[in-house]
Amino acid sequence: MDPSYWEATMRHQIPKPKKGNTTNSVERQFRKNPFAKALATPIRQCTATKTRLPSFFLQDFNLVSHPKSGHPWWVPRSLAWEEPGESQQADMAGDQQANIEVVQVELGAPEETPGAERPTATQANHGKPYGPSAYTLAKKDLISAFGVNASGYTSHPKRLFGGSSSHYARLAGKAVWREDMASVILDRMQREIVEDFIYLSRLCVEDSRHYMARCHGWDDVQYKHQGAILWFGEASEHDATKPETGPGPFATYNVSKDGITTSVAVHNIPMLLGTKNTAEVRERSPMLADGSLFMLAGRRTAKLQGKMWRLQGYMSSHDESPGQGGWQEVILEKQTADND
Repeated sequence: MDPSYWEATMRHQIPKPKKGNTTNSVERQFRKNPFAKALATPIRQCTATKTRLPSFFLQDFNLVSHPKSGHPWWVPRSLAWEEPGESQQADMAGDQQANIEVVQVELGAPEETPGAERPTATQANHGKPYGPSAYTLAKKDLISAFGVNASGYTSHPKRLFGGSSSHYARLAGKAVWREDMASVILDRMQREIVEDFIYLSRLCVEDSRHYMARCHGWDDVQYKHQGAILWFGEASEHDATKPETGPGPFATYNVSKDGITTSVAVHNIPMLLGTKNTAEVRERSPMLADGSLFMLAGRRTAKLQGKMWRLQGYMSSHDESPGQGGWQEVILEKQTADND
């Protein structure tokens, strides 16, 4: 028998090999670059705007059966099925496949659905997703428009599958869509980042890891690893009620050395996570308890850096001015002299 025939026949029946060690410098650089990994995700289409982008920039939704009533509900699958911090634990296990536990997600009943029960969890037996995934742009203002009258997107949850399978399209027309879905997604994104901060900080203290480095001022950034910068706010003893001026959305810090300029992302943590989550990070993360500037380092932080970048895009708005909300967008640059 032709070996090529059997190879093609058994191709999808053989278990996929586990990820091995990197074999060359290009692969090593790719695996620690969150931006390259985001651009390398599969291309998918937003059914609301018909925009085709890497799936990293889109939010996926799946239908889930209510554990009691059996009624279909829309759930943001990639956020509902991953326990915060587990992605970091999977990396620590040598990139082996993680046994991800199902997250308890409280799904409230929309006001226009009288008598609908509140499922308390998406359980493995009753909450298994079915049907293909539907995608929309991972933008809070777009997803919020699904519940706003006269926005043009009010009926879009019924058409999330677009022109795909007609069988599941009929189910989508009956599925429950939360009115506060945009806020639920935002909260899940923020909570995952908070838990990752706490987990990595614990590793730094207990296992002497070096995933987070404190920077003593902006001049000290050039001497650290070139990872994302975390800005927690300047300590102000003059006027606590005066809003602080910090990095705005998509701020970068440019470091020039040996004729090469590298831009690293600067994340305004109070703006991204909110006051409550930022205070929790300070309280539960020994490495982040004191100081205003930190830098993430190492390949293990690539997923966390990607999550923060994605959250930046989710919260951004086209009609938002750089100084809106008391924050001013700043581009921070540091030029270091060449060694010549």
